Amino acid sequence: MNNIKITIQYDGTDFYGWQIQPNLRTVQGEIYKAVQKVYGEKITIYGCGRTDAGVHALGQVANFRVPKMLVPIHKVHIALNSYLDRDLRIIKAEEMPDSFNARASATFREYLYIVHNSSTSFPFYERYSWFYRKNVIDEKLINEYAKYLIGEHNFTSFCSTEDENDSKFRYLERVKAIRKGDTIYFIIRGNAFLHNMVRIIVGTLVEGQKKKMPINFIEDILKSEDRARAFVTAPAHGLYFRRAFFKDEF
Repeated sequence: MNNIKITIQYDGTDFYGWQIQPNLRTVQGEIYKAVQKVYGEKITIYGCGRTDAGVHALGQVANFRVPKMLVPIHKVHIALNSYLDRDLRIIKAEEMPDSFNARASATFREYLYIVHNSSTSFPFYERYSWFYRKNVIDEKLINEYAKYLIGEHNFTSFCSTEDENDSKFRYLERVKAIRKGDTIYFIIRGNAFLHNMVRIIVGTLVEGQKKKMPINFIEDILKSEDRARAFVTAPAHGLYFRRAFFKDEF
């Protein structure tokens, strides 16, 4: 079997998330249909991150296996894109060792969240960022709060009550807010994420600075293991799966 890794970008606006669902347009489902048309095979697609409805991707990674390389590897992305709509693109394809799995082989996943912090809304920001005008965001205060998220913690307070993972422990390596003009870019990198985890973290940090919460309020929320203690869930359309990091052998 030939193991093919693909890097994917998509505008999540018109998708019902990554994972295949009956009678719904999903990213995984559209790629599955494209692979079937190119290779004539029923395959399994393994994705690095399961994005929700409305969430975008700049560097999502997936892999699938096919018995024969009917298309040269440097043309796989072209062949697949010919069967995909313009809001979903395969950026590149690579042949990988059989042991590679986009989900299991990833060591870290990195998300980008964009907040447009202005008194004026612009049409092109509406689909791709959170328009936030309640106050001028203090990114320095947010970065002080964010220090309490670094490391391994029980993130029960920062995930949806519908999350089905047995363990709520996750490790965050980086949580950073960077301002460029009226735009705040949140970069959040961790080994794995719970349902709505990034969006709840961003919403809580933004609302926390508005309320001028104590520096250690994040620590108190983590210890409570209670979703009700955290603040709002930031909108899906401001979130992007940015990139994945893999074990050294890959």
